[in-house]
Amino acid sequence: MSGRDYFGDNILTGLGTTRRTFLKGLALAATAASAGTAMSGCGGYPEVPVGLKFLDEKGYAVISTFADRIIPRGGPYDLGALDAGVVEFFDEFAATDYPEAQKDFKSVITLLEHGAPMLDFKFKRFTQMTTDERDEYLRGWESGKLVLLRGAFVGLKKLCFMGFYTNEKVWPHIGYDGSWV
Repeated sequence: MSGRDYFGDNILTGLGTTRRTFLKGLALAATAASAGTAMSGCGGYPEVPVGLKFLDEKGYAVISTFADRIIPRGGPYDLGALDAGVVEFFDEFAATDYPEAQKDFKSVITLLEHGAPMLDFKFKRFTQMTTDERDEYLRGWESGKLVLLRGAFVGLKKLCFMGFYTNEKVWPHIGYDGSWV
């Protein structure tokens, strides 16, 4: 099932807005709304490791922070997302996706980082929130009323799990010996 089939052409019933238009508008509004509140925290993102093809400093920080909350170290397994190369997996996946999907990834990253003032009345960037604030914010994405946010959350979460479970470093922790073929 394609994303278009899943979300439909009009995810905001009755508003005549497509998924892409809504995402762009929300990301733009989030960036504008957070511009004033984030000025004290502008920049400050860590450098991107050498070899990444898609993620810039902000994208790397946002996806790292998201992945670390989805699959933290010391959770069900000793390894966490950051130990298993989930961010690098995401970067490779996004870099090889088609251009429209890449724009959507950029929009979701921007919205996740700067959307808190609009979506959750928190006047911090996602990467500057405490762990508890991040978890609360992500629960809003996961179970909120906006289908688009739930879909974006599920998509990012699935990519994190895909990157985690396909990494051979994780296999001994889950009792998987690898392919027989």
